[in-house]
Amino acid sequence: MKIVAELLTRLDDTMRVVKGQLAEMNGEQLDALVALLTPRPSIGSAEMVLTILALRETEARNRAKR
Repeated sequence: MKIVAELLTRLDDTMRVVKGQLAEMNGEQLDALVALLTPRPSIGSAEMVLTILALRETEARNRAKR
């Protein structure tokens, strides 16, 4: 269980870093990133997670503009 807890902590830390980096990107960079990712990533893959995070960041920015 200790190993699982450590891995989950590392995953959480990594996700926070990725979210922070996405937040620093401008709109063009986010769009380019989403375009580079596969259109239908495998379920549970890193590409899927990154795509979802990038799209959520774009959506949050669009809501803030309204």
